[in-house]
Parts: sequence; C-alpha cells; structure tokens
Amino acid sequence: MTSCAKNDCVNNEKIRKIETDKIVETLLKQKHIGNSKDSYAVCSSFKKLKINTESIYTDSTKKIEIVKLPKRLPRIYENSEIYIEKLLNANFNGEKIFKNKDSLNFVEQNNCFLNYRLPKTTSGKVKTISVSKIEKAEDYLILSIPIFSKDNKKAYIQMDYYPKRYQYGISVYLEKKDNVWKITTSKEHWSSY
Repeated sequence: MTSCAKNDCVNNEKIRKIETDKIVETLLKQKHIGNSKDSYAVCSSFKKLKINTESIYTDSTKKIEIVKLPKRLPRIYENSEIYIEKLLNANFNGEKIFKNKDSLNFVEQNNCFLNYRLPKTTSGKVKTISVSKIEKAEDYLILSIPIFSKDNKKAYIQMDYYPKRYQYGISVYLEKKDNVWKITTSKEHWSSY
C-alpha cells in the first residue's frame, strides 16, 4: 500500500515538474514575470506551500506553548501555508475552480514535489536571484511550487513581490486547455505597508 502511494507521488512529481515549467513560461509570456532590466529578480528556488487542513473558522487544535521566538524566518518560508478551504472555495464567475474530489490530492501534495528550481531555459530569460541573496535584496519575486488538481489541469500558484516599500502577494489560478496553461483569475492575498 505504501509503495503505491510513493509511486503515485513520484509519477505525479515528474508530470507536475513538466507542467510547472509550462506554467512559468505562461507567466513569462503574459508578463507576470518580467524580462527587462527594470523587472523584479525572480528567486531561482520556489517556495513550498503547506496545505493546512484545519478549518479557517475554528480554533486551532494545536497546543499553545510559550517558547522563545527564533530569528525571523527567511523570506522563502514566509506566507508558505494555505488553508484547504481557500482552495476548495475559490471561484471564478460563480463557478468553483477546484472540485471537492481534489481535496485528498491537495493533502498528498504536502509530501510530494518538495523542491523546484527555475530551469536553465527560463532562468536565461529573466533576472534571477538565489535564496542566499534575497535577505539583503530589494525588488524581487518569490514564486510557489504550484498546487495541482487531481487531473493536473488546474493549478494554484502564489507570487510574492518584495519591492522597496509596498510588499504584497498574489494568488494565481490557472487552467490547462488544449495543452496550454491560461490564467483564470488572480487576486491579492496579502500585503504589508
């Protein structure tokens, strides 16, 4: 039973890495990722989103402990959690983007497709920055590894922008039609002044 789940994870990861490459190309073509000297530098490593299965509307079941706060997390780990309800309730023109049957697949993705780096074909087209340099940098963009529907035809990705002043994140929903990824909708999901 465990080997089947592991094989599913490995097979899906191969497919999803290929699809992520295509999604990045779509973002580049539609100018969500710039390729001019004035554009944001794109972090060459993508952050992994953890899907939280607790309800947004109930109190957390996690025990509250008083601990000494560690140093601030590196930017690549900030805003790296998403509630499953947000994904399942997202809609475009009154129609849900993801189906309820995708929920188990979302949770399984917590343990699959853990790392992704921009492929050389794309990194040559954009200004990039490594994870080790983003803490001291300005005007850069961190993308998340996409979360895919069970059939790999719909995806969710976060784009976190870190300019000098107003920092913000955008949720982007995509759909694959006729073997081409297209952005269905996007909206701001966080900001700091």
